[in-house]
Amino acid sequence: MAYAPAAHTPRPGTPTWHTLADHLRATACLAEAFARAAGLPALARAAGLLHDLGKASPAFQTYLRQCARAADDGAPPPRRGVDHKTAGALATADCPPLAFAIAGHHGGLPSLVQLQQRLQQASSLDGLPVPDDLPALLAAATQELAEASPQEADLLIRLLYACLVDADALDTEAHFDPAEAAGRAVTVTPDDLWQALAADQERLQAHAEPTMVNAVRRAVYADCLRAAELPPGVFTLTVPTGGGKTRSSLAFALAHARRHGLRRVIYAVPYTSIIEQTAGVFRGIFPDPQAVLEHHSAAPEPDEDDDAAADGRLWARLAAENWDAPLIVTTTVQCFESLFAARPAACRKVHRLAGSVLILDEVQALPPGLVTPVIDALRLLAERYGTTVVLCTATQPALTAESGLLRGFAGVREIVRDPAAHFQALRRVTYTLPPVPWSWETVAETMRDRPQCLTVLNTRADALALLEILDDPDALHLSTLLCPAHRRAVLDGVRARLRDGRPCRVVSTQVVEAGVDVDFPCVLRAIGPLDRLVQAAGRCNREGKHATGEVIIFTPEEHRMPKGAYATAFAHARQVLQRPEVDLHDPAIFPAYFRAVFGDVQTDANGIQALRERLEFPAVAAAFRMIPEDTVPVLVPYDTARMEALVARARGKGHLSRADWREAQQYSVAVRRRELQQYQRDGLVEEVLPDSGLFRWLGGYSARGLAEVAWDAADLIV
Repeated sequence: MAYAPAAHTPRPGTPTWHTLADHLRATACLAEAFARAAGLPALARAAGLLHDLGKASPAFQTYLRQCARAADDGAPPPRRGVDHKTAGALATADCPPLAFAIAGHHGGLPSLVQLQQRLQQASSLDGLPVPDDLPALLAAATQELAEASPQEADLLIRLLYACLVDADALDTEAHFDPAEAAGRAVTVTPDDLWQALAADQERLQAHAEPTMVNAVRRAVYADCLRAAELPPGVFTLTVPTGGGKTRSSLAFALAHARRHGLRRVIYAVPYTSIIEQTAGVFRGIFPDPQAVLEHHSAAPEPDEDDDAAADGRLWARLAAENWDAPLIVTTTVQCFESLFAARPAACRKVHRLAGSVLILDEVQALPPGLVTPVIDALRLLAERYGTTVVLCTATQPALTAESGLLRGFAGVREIVRDPAAHFQALRRVTYTLPPVPWSWETVAETMRDRPQCLTVLNTRADALALLEILDDPDALHLSTLLCPAHRRAVLDGVRARLRDGRPCRVVSTQVVEAGVDVDFPCVLRAIGPLDRLVQAAGRCNREGKHATGEVIIFTPEEHRMPKGAYATAFAHARQVLQRPEVDLHDPAIFPAYFRAVFGDVQTDANGIQALRERLEFPAVAAAFRMIPEDTVPVLVPYDTARMEALVARARGKGHLSRADWREAQQYSVAVRRRELQQYQRDGLVEEVLPDSGLFRWLGGYSARGLAEVAWDAADLIV
């Protein structure tokens, strides 16, 4: 070590150290390239050149030598490292975004107070190789900040931070594991995807029957291609159920990316029930395994015995770390909890949002309590960082500044030239609103009179109550009382029964709404939020096979309603439905409805905007949760052999790997944390491993799932 300072020890089996100069230069080049789309290349280059400045200290070099000797001897490394982040932060103290990114590039973004304390406690930079051109670096970086307002600092720092941590991780990986680094190579471009989609669309239209549904789908697709020529920004895509929204929105995104040189398409959906459906549609169009990155906890693993699949598995695992792919299908939870996170692993992918097309499918499903921070961040991405945002739904919410939403979107353009005409053309259902409340017996009798019928209720307790009254052994049940693998199997059975014309009566909670591809001749929906009613109706006569479908919106005598924003939305829906002239086929009713709802709920329920303005990054990450954290996953015996194998494997290793957790999530039901102790006392659960946070259900499990658990939760995933 008598030579230049090192950044990393040699990788196992080699004598080659990773020099600090090489690491800083390579990280700077990568970070600069990543940041060009966001217009922050000088900031990112400076961050890369300075992030590991403290590694040049004698103390850190001694620590590296100790690590190397321990590795040679087969011993564990020294317990504590030497702080190497604060030096770079101190060198950039006059440029806070750089100081934040450098100070947090391993441990996570600090708060402003934490950063200030670190800088006050830091020693001088004496003896460290501070670049001679540091003033010029900082001047160029400061110039990029000239137009940024204080309200934008939070997002700017996040983008810069993502560029740095991704570049740092990639160059470190290239040193320690060059084979794995080579597995990241991406050979498919958005232009390749556009060519494949255009060819597939031509084949599809050549064989399409001349129906009204297909006529609407062709018109929507054509409007999407026309709008793709427009400058980047914020768009709405308002399409009735069955109008080809998924394929057409992708066509817009790929054509738009091709026209304006955008880097990728990110397709975010809110529900477990539709993410695999959406990814499946895309894989049917793009056979190349690198075309679609499906990034969520339920993403399938390729076949272990297939060499080509193994290559795809490696690529998918690596690409999921930083979203280096042309088309990403993910969840809104994954997308936004990463955007508001503070830890490096979660934030690493955030820079990929800049200069990309972000499609939010079923945008009305955004949690009302988080609408303001989400829309504010999206607005800034569109205005400052070259992101095109597409808001897709049949029930468009009011998310604009003109509608009164604080920091809402401005200048939003609708992609479809005449949405109302398409909704009228696809009037495939007739709505009936009984004037008096219905008992569960009345609902059950109505279902018995209809061989194929879907009933959607507001709570899991209501669903269980109706199933009890219905007393039909062939009836099917869908709710979050069933584990995800079970729900998928039920949906497959539903589709098979409908396709074959067999009796199919289903009692469901909201998990079956918004985007689930099922087609019933009759749907019963307990009165609830207005968008939920119309989304449920989208499961009726979806393909237009009947002259009209039957949708009955009834008020249960035994009235249960989830609390909070759901109850508020229900109250406004009831007011709308009392108007004699209301037309649920008219998309224009929804902006006014959502304006009323957002006016009566806290759209920043956790005070995230104030935390963002104060640069309280750890507090923002803790406050931004799209899924309540008062639940724990409990493995259920839906597939007993698989559950037992998972438990045995975890106990044999003494820990749960990421793959174990992914599998466990498919066979788990969420239960309230506060009820867990009672379940333990009753002998209904046991922890798989001490302090693992994963439990196994020891009680009964049936076609109704866990009847003992009756918590009402949004069907969202991470």
